[in-house]
Amino acid sequence: MDIVSKIYIENSRFMEFIDELATRITEEKFGEGMHIELEDEDGVLRFTEDAQDFYDEVFDEYETLTNNLLGVYSNTELDILEDIAKSYRELKINK
Repeated sequence: MDIVSKIYIENSRFMEFIDELATRITEEKFGEGMHIELEDEDGVLRFTEDAQDFYDEVFDEYETLTNNLLGVYSNTELDILEDIAKSYRELKINK
């Protein structure tokens, strides 16, 4: 197995990419517009419960595939690592 370097991209772009894949696959399975319902007076479109469950599974699956096969990650992972490193440095300084 090849070792893949991690590539970090802006969280919003990463999430938008995975969302687009999951939405297209969900619409293919359930039919575009057929299993989407309108929620409240704001006109926000939502998937039905079955379609949302399917979407959530597909989203998780494609996020994992993108991470593992392409080595592409959201930069939020970097933020978490930076927070851990900062906490560690502060701990070392305070000793």
